Amino acid sequence: MSRPSLALPLPETDPSGALVGLGAVVLALAVGAAASVSPVLTIAAAVGAGFAFVSFRSLPAGLAFFVLLTFFERLPGSAASGLTLVKLAGFVLAVAWLVDLANRRAVPFFLRDRPVLAYAVIFFLGWSLASMLWAPFPGAARADFLRLFQGLILFLIAFSAIRKPRHLLWVIWAYVGGAAMSAIVGLASGTSSEQFTPYNDFSRLSGGIGDPNELAAILVPAVVFAAFLLPISRSPVARWLLLVLIVLFSFALFLTQSRGGIVALIVVLVFMPILAGPVRVRALAVVFATVAIGIGYYSFVASPEAIKHVSAFSVGSGTGREDLWAVATEIFKAHPVAGIGLGNFPLVEPDYATRNINLPRADLVVEQRKVVHNTYLHILTELGIVGMIPFAVLMTGCLALAWSGVRTFALRAERRLEILARGIVIGTIGMLAAFFFISAQYEKQLWLLLGVCAALSTLARAGESAET
Repeated sequence: MSRPSLALPLPETDPSGALVGLGAVVLALAVGAAASVSPVLTIAAAVGAGFAFVSFRSLPAGLAFFVLLTFFERLPGSAASGLTLVKLAGFVLAVAWLVDLANRRAVPFFLRDRPVLAYAVIFFLGWSLASMLWAPFPGAARADFLRLFQGLILFLIAFSAIRKPRHLLWVIWAYVGGAAMSAIVGLASGTSSEQFTPYNDFSRLSGGIGDPNELAAILVPAVVFAAFLLPISRSPVARWLLLVLIVLFSFALFLTQSRGGIVALIVVLVFMPILAGPVRVRALAVVFATVAIGIGYYSFVASPEAIKHVSAFSVGSGTGREDLWAVATEIFKAHPVAGIGLGNFPLVEPDYATRNINLPRADLVVEQRKVVHNTYLHILTELGIVGMIPFAVLMTGCLALAWSGVRTFALRAERRLEILARGIVIGTIGMLAAFFFISAQYEKQLWLLLGVCAALSTLARAGESAET
């Protein structure tokens, strides 16, 4: 008779679990070693890994995450060109979008769902690429085509990602949050020359965007979005936060000293009574409060130079915008149909500046070679009338889709969604007005908001309530 064994049975081991544990240890050691060498790169890698995980798990959440990142593409010390964190994130988001299109049958797809406007997108992109054939500098046209292509991909992604009202809320809150953090970066930097750009002995807030006029252009819709989020937010904390953000945006907007921002604010005031609908009075109150902050700033805080800068297009001041517009007009007259070629204006403008044109700030044209500082004139100059038509069709078409969505929400009594959609339309119009003073055809916020406007038609067609 054999004795029973007194040895305890060994636990069964799971090889896969051991590998995961080993991998976690190796990863932790790698992160620790990297952090000791370059903490900034380590943080960027962690953010990138988190972004990739979120994007492949949920395209709408990835889009909202990406919206936040776009406000910090030109932070101090970050690369101004080449392979940046935002570009890498954009590539990851594009791959996640393609995977989403391949795996889901019901994903909205702009080129299929909106064929008329899709033709405008395709033609605009194709014409921009074809301009390399007649551009004096084909390399510049090729480089700017890639930038334009990235913007149009973001437009398509935004249309596909926003499938439910909560997705819309994520993106708009991300826009508001990104604008807030960008403004705070500038304000917190105080006298940093990287955040306050000097113009004629006075400084202008540039924030995380890196340019005061661009910051103003994105702050205008941020003020409007916050104003229209306020009446649909049920949480007292959210309402108080939005009130604080409205004050922050208003203060930062006037610190930019941007004439384009002020003009955009006036445009918002004009369209608010027409388009604000059931929250017209409250929205107007917010905008008038913003104007009051501006009046107080320019009356008691702003320097005489800043007041002069925003009150008149004085000859020889600022960015020389009048001279750039004059040169752009001459180039358009010489190439009205096809344009001079994408990305070629800064390279050919010195040749046209030497012609019979009165230029008080010729140095800004000949030596610095700036862009046109007007999105629509810039496109007209580089792509001609043929290129401007599809761009205009796309802009007006997206706004028309958004307004159609607003009317559908109103008919179905989806009040919260209707209010938010009205704010998106008004904010986008304000941003487009600000673009009369900057060349913003490559700005991600432009293509994002156009995609959001187009996506409102998807939400209207889905017929879901704002609670979904």
